[in-house]
Amino acid sequence: MIYHTIIIGGGPGGLMAANVLEKNNINYLLLEKNEKCGKKLLLTGGRRCNVTNHLSVRDFIDTLTFKHKRFLYSALSQFGSQDVISFFEVHGLKLVLENNFKYFPETEKSLSVLESLLKDIKPNHIKYQQAVRELHKESDVFKLVTKTDTFYAKHVVVATGSNSFPSTGSSGDGLVFAKHLGINYHEFTPAETHVYSSQIKENFKALQGVSLSQRLVTLKQQKISYQGDLLFTHFGLSGPVIMHLSEFIYDDVMNNGKSIVSFSLVDKTKDEIMDDLMKSGDQFIIKKLESFTTKKVVGVIVETLRIENKKVAEIKKQDLNHIVDMLTQFEVVIDKVEDKEKAYVNKGGIDTKNLNPKSMEVKTIKNLFFVGEVTDLHGPIGGYNITIALSTGHLAATHIVDQF
Repeated sequence: MIYHTIIIGGGPGGLMAANVLEKNNINYLLLEKNEKCGKKLLLTGGRRCNVTNHLSVRDFIDTLTFKHKRFLYSALSQFGSQDVISFFEVHGLKLVLENNFKYFPETEKSLSVLESLLKDIKPNHIKYQQAVRELHKESDVFKLVTKTDTFYAKHVVVATGSNSFPSTGSSGDGLVFAKHLGINYHEFTPAETHVYSSQIKENFKALQGVSLSQRLVTLKQQKISYQGDLLFTHFGLSGPVIMHLSEFIYDDVMNNGKSIVSFSLVDKTKDEIMDDLMKSGDQFIIKKLESFTTKKVVGVIVETLRIENKKVAEIKKQDLNHIVDMLTQFEVVIDKVEDKEKAYVNKGGIDTKNLNPKSMEVKTIKNLFFVGEVTDLHGPIGGYNITIALSTGHLAATHIVDQF
């Protein structure tokens, strides 16, 4: 049998494509390498699954970090966050807004999201434990080879995911197909993950557990800055702003052996702190510093700079400048980023220059589509990546239906 369309991968992108094809009575088959679909989806958001967010198309795209982010305009304009919300409501699952930004299923279970995506798909349209090992194009038909079977289709949608959490089946298979077919791609690298610092483990142990709210964090080598919450951990740094910067930190570490990030330990500016110190000459320096921040932070400053607990007026201006600099421009040396296999998201994938942004079709291979995390499209934590997968899966399948 020659299927009209075969989808490779039963994650959110593949399942959304299947829903569109199912609705339009297309003769299709979804091949899933595992014994069930959506294994990675079930883990997301602490098993609660942050499906999408409330951003408009423009704001959604503006938040993304990669240079070619405008590529997503067509997909998100056709099927954006509000369309995602409507899709799940039609399928019996209400998404609830949390912290005025993220949408979670009202059940607070990622399983509910998966069940909604599977609800309309006929069981005989999915074959499980069918890992595609080879993908060829023979004339105008694609040949897909698994361990046990060979399948043929006129159209193929590759929705195999990235290389994050490979135990779920997301092991980078799509790039193997791309290499064989001569399609350009970027190797997967970690993004949206934690970073490691020997400096924190060895010199700043006392800061472990300290959290800082809405700090502007700057990468010194690349002059890149983002604002958000961060946390000192037993291994280094974490928190939303660090995770957002991690893909750039990774580049620094690969190119230079390390990355240096700087941020303020206090809520005041350098000038505000210095003015306050100048007005507090009779106060002892440690007590005064504790009015700016926690005892843990002050302890690290005192130990690192070897500060004697004198009155502020008795301390040299040069030494006060060193104290203020460390408080407001605290530097941490990062020497490792979490592996791509353990990262929440991967940077890299199919180069979007190979893809038509209005269909996700490969420009040089007619009727072959790549969607979701297998493409070089990714966003921060917060519903971006599932939305991108759903949106691009919908776009590709809609194009297939329109050409039917």
